[in-house]
Amino acid sequence: MKITRRDVLKVGATQGVLASAMPQMVNAGSTDEKNLTADRTAFAPDYRLNVTQIPYERYGSSFNAIVAEGTWPGAEIRYRKGDTFRVMVQNHLNGPTCVHWHGLLLPALMDGVPGISQLPIAAGAVDYYEFPILQSGTYYYHSHFETQEQYGLLGPLILEDPDEPHHYDHDQTVMLCDIPGSDAKQTISDLRSGKMKPDSAVPYLPDGSKEFDTDVAYPGYTINGHSNDDPWTLRVRSGDRIRLRLINSSGSSYFRVKLDDLQMSVIATDGKPVEPVLVDDLVIATAERYDVIVTVPASGNHTLHAAALGVSGQAVGIIHTNDITPKADSSRARFSGKSLRQNDLRAVEPSDLGKVDIVHDVVLGGNMKAFEWTINGNFWPEPFAGPGAKETFLSVQEGSVVRLRMINKTMMAHPMHLHGHVFRRVRQRDNRFAPFKDTISVGAGETVEIEFLANNPGTWAYHCHNIWHLAVGMMQPVRYMLPMGER
Repeated sequence: MKITRRDVLKVGATQGVLASAMPQMVNAGSTDEKNLTADRTAFAPDYRLNVTQIPYERYGSSFNAIVAEGTWPGAEIRYRKGDTFRVMVQNHLNGPTCVHWHGLLLPALMDGVPGISQLPIAAGAVDYYEFPILQSGTYYYHSHFETQEQYGLLGPLILEDPDEPHHYDHDQTVMLCDIPGSDAKQTISDLRSGKMKPDSAVPYLPDGSKEFDTDVAYPGYTINGHSNDDPWTLRVRSGDRIRLRLINSSGSSYFRVKLDDLQMSVIATDGKPVEPVLVDDLVIATAERYDVIVTVPASGNHTLHAAALGVSGQAVGIIHTNDITPKADSSRARFSGKSLRQNDLRAVEPSDLGKVDIVHDVVLGGNMKAFEWTINGNFWPEPFAGPGAKETFLSVQEGSVVRLRMINKTMMAHPMHLHGHVFRRVRQRDNRFAPFKDTISVGAGETVEIEFLANNPGTWAYHCHNIWHLAVGMMQPVRYMLPMGER
Protein backbone atom coordinates (compact mmCIF):
# COMPACT_ATOMS: atom_id res chain seq x y z
CA MET A 1 0.00 0.00 0.00
CA LYS A 2 1.40 3.39 -0.97
CA ILE A 3 1.44 6.10 1.72
CA THR A 4 0.50 9.46 0.19
CA ARG A 5 0.85 12.99 1.49
CA ARG A 6 -2.90 13.00 2.14
CA ASP A 7 -2.61 9.83 4.24
CA VAL A 8 0.29 11.25 6.24
CA LEU A 9 -1.58 14.52 6.74
CA LYS A 10 -4.62 12.61 7.97
CA VAL A 11 -2.52 10.70 10.47
CA GLY A 12 -0.71 13.88 11.38
CA ALA A 13 -3.96 15.66 12.09
CA THR A 14 -4.62 13.02 14.73
CA GLN A 15 -1.13 13.53 16.15
CA GLY A 16 -1.53 17.29 16.11
CA VAL A 17 -4.58 17.18 18.35
CA LEU A 18 -3.39 14.44 20.64
CA ALA A 19 -4.25 16.64 23.57
CA SER A 20 -7.92 16.03 22.77
CA ALA A 21 -7.43 12.49 23.97
CA MET A 22 -6.21 13.73 27.35
CA PRO A 23 -8.55 13.70 30.37
CA GLN A 24 -10.89 16.65 29.82
CA MET A 25 -11.79 19.35 32.32
CA VAL A 26 -15.30 18.90 33.70
CA ASN A 27 -17.93 21.51 34.54
CA ALA A 28 -18.01 22.56 38.18
CA GLY A 29 -20.59 20.66 40.19
CA SER A 30 -21.15 17.99 37.52
CA THR A 31 -21.59 14.32 38.34
CA ASP A 32 -18.34 13.59 36.53
CA GLU A 33 -16.51 16.03 38.75
CA LYS A 34 -17.91 14.45 41.90
CA ASN A 35 -16.88 10.98 40.68
CA LEU A 36 -13.46 12.30 39.75
CA THR A 37 -13.03 13.84 43.19
CA ALA A 38 -14.06 10.63 44.93
CA ASP A 39 -12.01 8.29 42.72
CA ARG A 40 -8.41 8.18 43.96
CA THR A 41 -7.38 6.02 40.98
CA ALA A 42 -8.90 8.15 38.19
CA PHE A 43 -5.42 8.99 36.88
CA ALA A 44 -3.50 6.02 38.25
CA PRO A 45 -0.28 5.45 36.25
CA ASP A 46 0.79 2.14 34.77
CA TYR A 47 4.41 2.93 35.64
CA ARG A 48 6.08 5.06 38.28
CA LEU A 49 9.63 6.21 37.65
CA ASN A 50 11.24 7.12 40.95
CA VAL A 51 14.28 9.26 40.16
CA THR A 52 17.02 8.90 42.77
CA GLN A 53 20.78 9.09 43.24
CA ILE A 54 22.83 5.95 43.90
CA PRO A 55 26.57 5.36 44.35
CA TYR A 56 28.04 4.04 41.10
CA GLU A 57 31.39 2.43 40.34
CA ARG A 58 32.53 1.01 37.00
CA TYR A 59 35.90 0.96 35.22
CA GLY A 60 37.51 2.91 38.05
CA SER A 61 34.94 5.72 37.90
CA SER A 62 33.09 6.58 41.10
CA PHE A 63 30.21 9.06 41.31
CA ASN A 64 26.56 9.42 42.22
CA ALA A 65 24.48 8.16 39.31
CA ILE A 66 21.00 9.57 38.67
CA VAL A 67 18.69 6.65 37.90
CA ALA A 68 15.08 5.55 37.43
CA GLU A 69 13.92 2.78 39.77
CA GLY A 70 17.38 2.25 41.22
CA THR A 71 19.21 0.91 38.15
CA TRP A 72 21.17 2.11 35.12
CA PRO A 73 19.52 1.50 32.64
CA GLY A 74 16.24 2.15 34.42
CA ALA A 75 13.13 0.01 34.53
CA GLU A 76 11.68 -1.01 31.15
CA ILE A 77 8.41 0.57 30.06
CA ARG A 78 6.43 -1.63 27.66
CA TYR A 79 3.12 -0.90 25.94
CA ARG A 80 1.26 -1.97 22.80
CA LYS A 81 0.29 0.29 19.93
CA GLY A 82 -3.23 1.54 20.67
CA ASP A 83 -2.71 1.62 24.44
CA THR A 84 -2.72 4.81 26.50
CA PHE A 85 0.62 5.91 27.91
CA ARG A 86 0.30 6.63 31.65
CA VAL A 87 3.58 7.25 33.45
CA MET A 88 4.34 9.21 36.60
CA VAL A 89 7.80 10.64 37.27
CA GLN A 90 8.62 11.21 40.96
CA ASN A 91 11.68 13.34 41.65
CA HIS A 92 13.53 12.31 44.82
CA LEU A 93 16.62 14.37 43.93
CA ASN A 94 17.76 17.54 45.65
CA GLY A 95 17.48 19.39 42.34
CA PRO A 96 15.35 19.43 39.16
CA THR A 97 14.95 16.73 36.53
CA CYS A 98 12.91 16.18 33.36
CA VAL A 99 12.20 13.05 31.29
CA HIS A 100 11.82 12.89 27.50
CA TRP A 101 10.19 10.01 25.60
CA HIS A 102 12.67 9.65 22.74
CA GLY A 103 11.11 9.06 19.33
CA LEU A 104 7.48 9.10 20.44
CA LEU A 105 4.74 10.95 18.54
CA LEU A 106 2.96 12.79 21.32
CA PRO A 107 1.50 16.19 22.29
CA ALA A 108 4.18 18.88 22.50
CA LEU A 109 3.45 19.58 26.17
CA MET A 110 4.13 15.93 27.03
CA ASP A 111 7.61 15.89 25.43
CA GLY A 112 9.61 16.51 28.59
CA VAL A 113 12.09 19.18 27.47
CA PRO A 114 12.62 22.00 29.98
CA GLY A 115 12.53 25.46 28.49
CA ILE A 116 10.70 24.22 25.41
CA SER A 117 7.77 21.97 26.32
CA GLN A 118 7.55 22.11 30.11
CA LEU A 119 9.09 23.37 33.32
CA PRO A 120 11.64 21.12 35.00
CA ILE A 121 10.26 18.76 37.63
CA ALA A 122 11.37 20.41 40.87
CA ALA A 123 13.04 18.57 43.73
CA GLY A 124 10.39 16.55 45.56
CA ALA A 125 7.80 17.15 42.83
CA VAL A 126 5.79 14.72 40.71
CA ASP A 127 4.72 14.95 37.05
CA TYR A 128 2.25 12.81 35.11
CA TYR A 129 2.29 11.98 31.40
CA GLU A 130 -0.71 10.59 29.51
CA PHE A 131 -1.33 10.30 25.77
CA PRO A 132 -2.48 7.73 23.18
CA ILE A 133 0.18 5.48 21.65
CA LEU A 134 0.05 5.76 17.86
CA GLN A 135 3.11 3.73 16.93
CA SER A 136 5.10 0.60 17.62
CA GLY A 137 8.81 -0.09 17.78
CA THR A 138 11.95 0.39 19.87
CA TYR A 139 12.40 3.64 21.77
CA TYR A 140 13.81 4.83 25.07
CA TYR A 141 13.35 7.47 27.72
CA HIS A 142 16.03 9.72 29.13
CA SER A 143 16.52 12.89 31.11
CA HIS A 144 16.60 16.11 29.12
CA PHE A 145 17.86 18.16 32.05
CA GLU A 146 21.47 19.26 31.79
CA THR A 147 23.72 16.13 31.50
CA GLN A 148 21.70 13.74 33.69
CA GLU A 149 21.27 11.35 30.76
CA GLN A 150 25.04 10.76 30.64
CA TYR A 151 25.03 9.87 34.32
CA GLY A 152 22.33 7.20 34.26
CA LEU A 153 18.80 8.57 33.91
CA LEU A 154 17.54 6.54 30.96
CA GLY A 155 15.76 3.28 30.20
CA PRO A 156 14.08 1.21 27.45
CA LEU A 157 10.63 2.07 26.10
CA ILE A 158 9.16 -0.69 23.93
CA LEU A 159 5.90 -0.36 21.97
CA GLU A 160 4.73 -3.75 20.73
CA ASP A 161 2.91 -4.18 17.44
CA PRO A 162 -0.42 -6.04 17.87
CA ASP A 163 0.05 -7.20 14.25
CA GLU A 164 3.72 -8.13 14.58
CA PRO A 165 4.80 -9.72 11.27
CA HIS A 166 7.98 -11.37 12.61
CA HIS A 167 8.27 -14.55 14.65
CA TYR A 168 10.89 -14.95 17.36
CA ASP A 169 11.46 -16.87 20.60
CA HIS A 170 13.12 -14.07 22.57
CA ASP A 171 12.45 -10.32 22.60
CA GLN A 172 15.55 -8.76 24.14
CA THR A 173 16.45 -5.11 24.67
CA VAL A 174 20.17 -4.28 24.38
CA MET A 175 21.10 -0.84 25.73
CA LEU A 176 24.61 0.46 25.03
CA CYS A 177 26.07 3.09 27.36
CA ASP A 178 29.36 4.88 27.91
CA ILE A 179 30.64 5.52 31.43
CA PRO A 180 32.10 8.97 32.17
CA GLY A 181 35.32 9.33 34.10
CA SER A 182 34.46 12.60 35.87
CA ASP A 183 31.54 14.88 36.62
CA ALA A 184 30.07 17.08 33.89
CA LYS A 185 31.71 20.32 34.98
CA GLN A 186 35.15 18.70 35.07
CA THR A 187 34.60 16.93 31.74
CA ILE A 188 33.72 20.16 29.92
CA SER A 189 36.65 21.92 31.60
CA ASP A 190 38.98 19.14 30.43
CA LEU A 191 37.56 19.32 26.91
CA ARG A 192 38.14 23.06 26.75
CA SER A 193 41.65 22.85 28.18
CA GLY A 194 42.75 20.05 25.85
CA LYS A 195 43.23 17.52 28.66
CA MET A 196 40.57 15.16 27.28
CA LYS A 197 42.33 13.13 24.59
CA PRO A 198 40.85 9.77 23.54
CA ASP A 199 43.27 7.14 22.29
CA SER A 200 43.77 7.06 18.54
CA ALA A 201 43.66 3.33 17.84
CA VAL A 202 42.19 1.80 14.67
CA PRO A 203 38.65 3.21 14.68
CA TYR A 204 36.54 0.13 13.83
CA LEU A 205 35.05 1.75 10.73
CA PRO A 206 33.62 -0.12 7.74
CA ASP A 207 35.99 -0.24 4.78
CA GLY A 208 35.97 2.94 2.75
CA SER A 209 34.67 5.18 5.54
CA LYS A 210 36.42 8.32 6.69
CA GLU A 211 38.34 8.44 9.94
CA PHE A 212 36.06 8.93 12.92
CA ASP A 213 36.92 11.70 15.35
CA THR A 214 35.67 11.59 18.94
CA ASP A 215 36.16 14.05 21.76
CA VAL A 216 35.45 12.37 25.13
CA ALA A 217 37.72 9.72 26.64
CA TYR A 218 35.48 7.20 28.40
CA PRO A 219 36.94 4.64 30.85
CA GLY A 220 34.55 1.97 29.56
CA TYR A 221 31.20 0.89 28.15
CA THR A 222 28.29 -1.29 29.27
CA ILE A 223 25.62 -3.54 27.78
CA ASN A 224 22.39 -3.48 29.80
CA GLY A 225 24.37 -2.08 32.71
CA HIS A 226 27.01 -4.84 32.68
CA SER A 227 30.69 -4.03 32.36
CA ASN A 228 33.14 -6.37 30.64
CA ASP A 229 34.23 -8.03 33.89
CA ASP A 230 30.62 -9.16 34.41
CA PRO A 231 29.24 -9.48 30.87
CA TRP A 232 25.55 -9.41 30.09
CA THR A 233 24.36 -12.87 29.01
CA LEU A 234 21.33 -14.36 27.30
CA ARG A 235 20.65 -18.10 27.60
CA VAL A 236 18.86 -19.68 24.62
CA ARG A 237 18.33 -23.02 22.91
CA SER A 238 19.74 -24.23 19.62
CA GLY A 239 17.46 -23.10 16.81
CA ASP A 240 15.99 -20.14 18.72
CA ARG A 241 15.23 -16.91 16.90
CA ILE A 242 16.11 -13.80 18.88
CA ARG A 243 14.91 -10.24 18.36
CA LEU A 244 17.59 -7.86 19.63
CA ARG A 245 16.41 -4.28 20.12
CA LEU A 246 19.71 -2.40 19.88
CA ILE A 247 19.53 1.03 21.56
CA ASN A 248 22.53 3.35 21.55
CA SER A 249 21.77 5.25 24.75
CA SER A 250 25.33 6.55 25.08
CA GLY A 251 26.21 10.11 25.89
CA SER A 252 28.25 10.54 22.72
CA SER A 253 29.72 7.22 21.53
CA TYR A 254 29.01 5.53 18.20
CA PHE A 255 29.28 1.72 18.18
CA ARG A 256 30.00 -0.87 15.53
CA VAL A 257 28.07 -3.99 16.53
CA LYS A 258 28.57 -7.63 15.59
CA LEU A 259 27.66 -11.04 16.98
CA ASP A 260 30.42 -13.61 16.57
CA ASP A 261 29.63 -16.32 14.00
CA LEU A 262 26.06 -15.11 13.45
CA GLN A 263 24.51 -12.81 10.87
CA MET A 264 21.86 -10.27 11.79
CA SER A 265 18.70 -9.57 9.83
CA VAL A 266 17.90 -5.86 10.23
CA ILE A 267 14.10 -5.42 10.44
CA ALA A 268 13.66 -1.88 11.81
CA THR A 269 15.44 1.42 12.32
CA ASP A 270 14.34 3.97 14.93
CA GLY A 271 11.20 1.92 15.49
CA LYS A 272 10.13 1.94 11.83
CA PRO A 273 10.00 -1.38 9.91
CA VAL A 274 12.26 -1.98 6.92
CA GLU A 275 12.62 -4.80 4.45
CA PRO A 276 14.95 -7.36 6.12
CA VAL A 277 18.65 -6.86 5.32
CA LEU A 278 21.16 -9.57 6.23
CA VAL A 279 24.42 -8.10 7.58
CA ASP A 280 27.48 -9.12 9.57
CA ASP A 281 27.75 -5.81 11.44
CA LEU A 282 26.27 -2.34 11.67
CA VAL A 283 27.21 1.10 12.98
CA ILE A 284 24.72 2.68 15.37
CA ALA A 285 24.97 6.38 16.13
CA THR A 286 24.15 7.91 19.48
CA ALA A 287 20.34 7.82 20.04
CA GLU A 288 19.67 5.54 17.04
CA ARG A 289 17.98 2.14 17.37
CA TYR A 290 18.10 -0.96 15.18
CA ASP A 291 16.02 -4.11 15.56
CA VAL A 292 17.68 -7.29 14.31
CA ILE A 293 16.77 -10.96 14.29
CA VAL A 294 19.41 -13.65 14.72
CA THR A 295 19.03 -17.42 14.67
CA VAL A 296 21.24 -19.60 16.88
CA PRO A 297 21.82 -22.70 14.75
CA ALA A 298 23.82 -24.93 17.09
CA SER A 299 25.40 -25.31 20.50
CA GLY A 300 27.89 -22.57 21.39
CA ASN A 301 28.91 -19.17 22.74
CA HIS A 302 28.42 -16.06 20.63
CA THR A 303 30.04 -12.84 21.85
CA LEU A 304 28.21 -9.60 21.18
CA HIS A 305 30.76 -6.86 20.45
CA ALA A 306 29.86 -3.17 20.66
CA ALA A 307 33.09 -1.49 19.55
CA ALA A 308 33.25 2.26 20.16
CA LEU A 309 34.25 4.19 17.05
CA GLY A 310 37.46 6.19 17.11
CA VAL A 311 38.93 4.39 20.11
CA SER A 312 40.03 0.88 21.07
CA GLY A 313 37.37 0.26 23.73
CA GLN A 314 34.35 -1.99 23.46
CA ALA A 315 31.55 -3.56 25.48
CA VAL A 316 30.95 -7.30 25.25
CA GLY A 317 28.04 -9.58 26.05
CA ILE A 318 27.24 -13.24 25.47
CA ILE A 319 24.45 -15.18 23.81
CA HIS A 320 24.90 -18.87 24.61
CA THR A 321 22.98 -22.12 24.32
CA ASN A 322 21.71 -23.78 27.47
CA ASP A 323 24.22 -26.64 27.25
CA ILE A 324 27.27 -24.34 27.33
CA THR A 325 28.86 -22.32 30.12
CA PRO A 326 28.87 -18.67 28.97
CA LYS A 327 32.27 -17.26 28.09
CA ALA A 328 32.95 -13.97 26.34
CA ASP A 329 35.66 -13.39 23.78
CA SER A 330 37.02 -10.11 25.10
CA SER A 331 39.69 -9.80 22.42
CA ARG A 332 39.54 -6.91 20.02
CA ALA A 333 36.62 -7.31 17.63
CA ARG A 334 37.46 -8.26 14.04
CA PHE A 335 35.06 -7.19 11.32
CA SER A 336 34.58 -8.82 7.94
CA GLY A 337 31.72 -9.48 5.58
CA LYS A 338 28.68 -7.28 4.96
CA SER A 339 28.40 -3.99 6.88
CA LEU A 340 25.05 -2.20 6.87
CA ARG A 341 24.94 0.91 4.66
CA GLN A 342 22.18 3.49 4.93
CA ASN A 343 21.24 2.95 1.29
CA ASP A 344 20.60 -0.73 2.12
CA LEU A 345 17.58 0.30 4.19
CA ARG A 346 14.28 0.15 2.35
CA ALA A 347 10.93 0.98 3.91
CA VAL A 348 8.27 -1.73 3.88
CA GLU A 349 5.83 0.65 2.16
CA PRO A 350 6.45 3.58 -0.22
CA SER A 351 5.74 7.14 0.85
CA ASP A 352 5.05 10.37 -0.98
CA LEU A 353 5.13 13.61 1.00
CA GLY A 354 4.58 15.74 -2.07
CA LYS A 355 6.13 19.09 -3.00
CA VAL A 356 8.50 20.66 -0.50
CA ASP A 357 7.07 23.95 0.84
CA ILE A 358 10.05 25.30 2.76
CA VAL A 359 13.77 24.60 2.94
CA HIS A 360 15.88 25.52 5.97
CA ASP A 361 19.65 25.44 5.85
CA VAL A 362 20.98 24.05 9.12
CA VAL A 363 24.68 24.80 9.51
CA LEU A 364 26.37 22.56 12.07
CA GLY A 365 29.32 24.51 13.36
CA GLY A 366 31.85 24.37 16.12
CA ASN A 367 35.31 24.91 17.42
CA MET A 368 36.93 21.71 18.65
CA LYS A 369 39.73 23.51 20.47
CA ALA A 370 37.41 25.86 22.36
CA PHE A 371 34.72 23.17 22.55
CA GLU A 372 31.96 25.39 21.25
CA TRP A 373 29.19 23.86 19.14
CA THR A 374 26.45 25.72 17.29
CA ILE A 375 23.53 25.42 14.90
CA ASN A 376 23.27 28.34 12.46
CA GLY A 377 25.67 30.27 14.66
CA ASN A 378 23.49 29.99 17.78
CA PHE A 379 24.39 28.62 21.19
CA TRP A 380 20.99 27.58 22.53
CA PRO A 381 19.30 29.16 24.41
CA GLU A 382 21.29 32.35 23.76
CA PRO A 383 19.90 34.09 20.62
CA PHE A 384 22.14 35.32 17.81
CA ALA A 385 25.27 34.40 19.71
CA GLY A 386 27.69 33.94 16.82
CA PRO A 387 28.70 35.90 13.71
CA GLY A 388 26.01 35.56 11.04
CA ALA A 389 23.65 33.74 13.41
CA LYS A 390 20.13 33.26 12.13
CA GLU A 391 16.78 33.15 13.91
CA THR A 392 16.96 31.12 17.13
CA PHE A 393 14.04 28.91 16.02
CA LEU A 394 13.35 27.16 12.71
CA SER A 395 9.84 28.31 11.79
CA VAL A 396 7.33 26.05 10.01
CA GLN A 397 3.59 26.08 9.32
CA GLU A 398 1.17 23.25 9.97
CA GLY A 399 0.57 21.07 6.91
CA SER A 400 3.76 22.08 5.12
CA VAL A 401 6.46 19.72 3.88
CA VAL A 402 9.75 20.88 5.38
CA ARG A 403 13.24 20.09 4.15
CA LEU A 404 16.23 20.59 6.44
CA ARG A 405 19.58 20.80 4.66
CA MET A 406 22.13 19.94 7.37
CA ILE A 407 25.57 21.24 6.40
CA ASN A 408 28.26 19.92 8.71
CA LYS A 409 31.22 22.31 8.71
CA THR A 410 32.98 20.48 11.52
CA MET A 411 35.33 17.50 11.61
CA MET A 412 33.02 15.49 13.85
CA ALA A 413 29.89 13.45 13.18
CA HIS A 414 26.70 14.79 14.76
CA PRO A 415 23.70 12.53 15.56
CA MET A 416 20.79 14.89 14.84
CA HIS A 417 17.41 14.24 16.47
CA LEU A 418 14.02 15.86 15.79
CA HIS A 419 11.37 15.55 18.50
CA GLY A 420 7.70 14.79 17.85
CA HIS A 421 8.06 13.85 14.16
CA VAL A 422 9.47 11.30 11.77
CA PHE A 423 11.52 12.23 8.72
CA ARG A 424 13.10 10.54 5.75
CA ARG A 425 16.53 11.15 4.29
CA VAL A 426 16.53 12.69 0.83
CA ARG A 427 18.31 10.29 -1.48
CA GLN A 428 19.92 11.09 -4.79
CA ARG A 429 17.61 8.78 -6.68
CA ASP A 430 14.29 7.34 -5.50
CA ASN A 431 12.96 8.61 -2.15
CA ARG A 432 9.78 6.53 -2.18
CA PHE A 433 11.26 3.75 -0.08
CA ALA A 434 13.52 5.87 2.12
CA PRO A 435 12.77 4.71 5.69
CA PHE A 436 11.35 7.13 8.22
CA LYS A 437 13.59 7.88 11.20
CA ASP A 438 13.87 10.33 14.10
CA THR A 439 17.69 10.40 14.46
CA ILE A 440 20.35 10.52 11.76
CA SER A 441 24.11 10.90 11.75
CA VAL A 442 25.65 13.74 9.73
CA GLY A 443 29.27 12.82 9.09
CA ALA A 444 32.27 15.14 9.28
CA GLY A 445 32.13 17.64 6.40
CA GLU A 446 28.96 15.99 5.07
CA THR A 447 25.67 17.52 3.93
CA VAL A 448 22.53 15.51 4.66
CA GLU A 449 19.00 16.52 3.70
CA ILE A 450 15.88 15.28 5.48
CA GLU A 451 12.21 16.09 4.95
CA PHE A 452 9.14 15.77 7.16
CA LEU A 453 5.50 16.73 7.24
CA ALA A 454 4.77 19.46 9.78
CA ASN A 455 1.75 17.72 11.28
CA ASN A 456 2.20 18.07 15.05
CA PRO A 457 1.91 21.74 16.14
CA GLY A 458 4.03 23.03 18.98
CA THR A 459 7.63 23.91 19.68
CA TRP A 460 9.98 20.96 19.31
CA ALA A 461 13.58 20.35 20.25
CA TYR A 462 15.92 19.72 17.32
CA HIS A 463 19.49 19.11 18.36
CA CYS A 464 22.71 17.15 18.27
CA HIS A 465 22.34 14.12 20.56
CA ASN A 466 25.98 14.18 21.59
CA ILE A 467 25.30 15.20 25.20
CA TRP A 468 28.45 17.33 25.41
CA HIS A 469 27.66 19.24 22.22
CA LEU A 470 24.07 19.76 23.40
CA ALA A 471 25.26 20.89 26.83
CA VAL A 472 27.16 23.81 25.32
CA GLY A 473 24.32 24.88 23.01
CA MET A 474 23.96 22.71 19.88
CA MET A 475 20.19 23.01 19.49
CA GLN A 476 17.82 25.09 17.36
CA PRO A 477 14.18 24.13 17.99
CA VAL A 478 11.44 23.87 15.37
CA ARG A 479 8.50 26.20 16.09
CA TYR A 480 5.09 26.19 14.41
CA MET A 481 3.91 29.66 13.38
CA LEU A 482 0.67 31.06 11.98
CA PRO A 483 0.79 32.42 8.41
CA MET A 484 1.59 36.15 8.36
CA GLY A 485 -1.97 37.07 7.45
CA GLU A 486 -3.39 35.30 10.49
CA ARG A 487 -1.15 36.84 13.16
